[in-house]
Amino acid sequence: MISDSTLRQMTSEERAALSRRLAALDSSLPSLSEGDERRRRFVVLLTVASVGLVPWLIVLAFTLPHRYVASHWTLTWVGFDIVLLSGLSLTAWLAWRRRQAVVITAFMTGTLLVCDAWFDITTASGRADLITAVASAVVVELPLATLLFAVASHLLYLTVRRAQAAEGILDAPAGLMGQPLFGVPSR
Repeated sequence: MISDSTLRQMTSEERAALSRRLAALDSSLPSLSEGDERRRRFVVLLTVASVGLVPWLIVLAFTLPHRYVASHWTLTWVGFDIVLLSGLSLTAWLAWRRRQAVVITAFMTGTLLVCDAWFDITTASGRADLITAVASAVVVELPLATLLFAVASHLLYLTVRRAQAAEGILDAPAGLMGQPLFGVPSR
């Protein structure tokens, strides 16, 4: 941050040039009012989708057959595991390269691992399948998902705290759930 004494030491031409540069930076930023409108539409869309999902869940609960033979069982599971492999590999590569996007891929891959555990357990047929699915979930999938969630949350928290420190905000809430969106004014 430029102090008042530094500004006083500058010539009027230097201050004018600084002012023009700052104005150019501000003009290239997106309008916050546009962002507010986009955020409002996003919240409305997600709310409508959430409300709409409730009756669909009720319909499914009463109409789905207890048992079902899937036409593309192998394609479904191999395809899912290819997506999971892609998420794990991309997360590893982004972590190795120290890229900020690792936060997104870690959350995404952790979610895929939880889904994998859930579907392995709920689609298991027979005692041996169920034991294998539960063991895989408890020993591999859920611990790895927990690690990915913890790493992603920690990196997101560090990023937010550094950005806040750069802005001079030192008294922010401690947890991520209490953190306001950075760069978006609260009302």
